[in-house]
Amino acid sequence: MSIDMEEPTQVHTLRTPDNRQLVGLETGAEDGIPVVYAHGMPGSALEALFFHEQARIAGFRILALDRPGIRGSSYQQDRTLLDYPRDLALFLDHLGIDRCIHMGWSSGGSRTLAAAHELPGRIRLAILLSSYTHFREMAGARRLLLRTLWPGPVIADISPALFRATVALITAIAQRRPDFYMARARSLFSDADHAILGDPGQIRRFRASQLACLNSGAHAIATDLLTEMGDWGFRLGAIRTPTLVHQGAEDQLLPPAYARHLAATLPDAELTMLPHSGHFYPLGRPFQGDLFQRIQEALSAPPAHR
Repeated sequence: MSIDMEEPTQVHTLRTPDNRQLVGLETGAEDGIPVVYAHGMPGSALEALFFHEQARIAGFRILALDRPGIRGSSYQQDRTLLDYPRDLALFLDHLGIDRCIHMGWSSGGSRTLAAAHELPGRIRLAILLSSYTHFREMAGARRLLLRTLWPGPVIADISPALFRATVALITAIAQRRPDFYMARARSLFSDADHAILGDPGQIRRFRASQLACLNSGAHAIATDLLTEMGDWGFRLGAIRTPTLVHQGAEDQLLPPAYARHLAATLPDAELTMLPHSGHFYPLGRPFQGDLFQRIQEALSAPPAHR
């Protein structure tokens, strides 16, 4: 388990009641406002390092967990989406944090919503960055992804076993030919995404997080993905936490219709469509600066609007 120490980083390791190991990291402002970040898939807690510079400037402490089976976190059999907030509560207790903001990118969005539903007293604000929506609540949501050349949810609906086999094939190719995998990934970027990840440092961080996850093995990746492809165990309408929904209009990986569905279904949501952004805008410093300013404004709003 390696970490790029280019940014100041603290690693946390803890044991769960069922004797699993959880590994988390923190970066940003050491004494800042705590923000938990849920990584995408494939991805890892290393994604939090993208936020270090702007978080330090704005006064936010970024925390992230590697989900079960990824990097140093132990695999969890029969995992469900609602297991995430249980692990998160343990992590927050370990750090002595009572309340926090939670944000998630892509597959991390479903974890953010699960945390908001299960830990309403601890999550002050939820932030969704190009998030998946609940497939059971949006008609045709799975098939929309066929346009992005990701058939995973449709395959999973037909056969979880076939889905696992598909993930195993993709993971094996990535492990044996990482350069081919990265080239294929970059072919799906929008022009705006290429601009963000054109910086050598940015693409190095992205590659490190992707390969750290892929080298963790297909079984963990497939299990993690399957937790958000079935029933989540709650409905979006039951979430009362204020939620900021962001979506790039030029996203080549997730349909903007997901963001519109989330904003229309969540009881207290604000949608921001980014007209010239793709899927990777959360990794860009200008967006991060704007986001942290927006969080500060949301936290300072009158109590009735929190």
